[in-house]
Amino acid sequence: MAKSIVLFGRQGSGKGIYAEFICAKHGLKTFMDLEDVQFAGERLRREGVLYLTCSRSYGERAAGLLGTPMLEIGKALADLGVAIQHQEVGHG
Repeated sequence: MAKSIVLFGRQGSGKGIYAEFICAKHGLKTFMDLEDVQFAGERLRREGVLYLTCSRSYGERAAGLLGTPMLEIGKALADLGVAIQHQEVGHG
């Protein structure tokens, strides 16, 4: 089974929307919010899980405990062939 991965991205960056595709790409069984794991008092699983977080510091700490690098959403989406378009909002 594949080693668990921590996925970091700001809120609204697509972590949840693309989580199933990222799991499939990396051979992971499921995904869950890293903060929910802490809130529930669960232990991190070293295999099979994509952990989603919008906290860089918490993600880095969890990745260190898991012994895996933290993956950023932009890189994960690029690996899937998904292009992110940023739109400027004009006021006037």
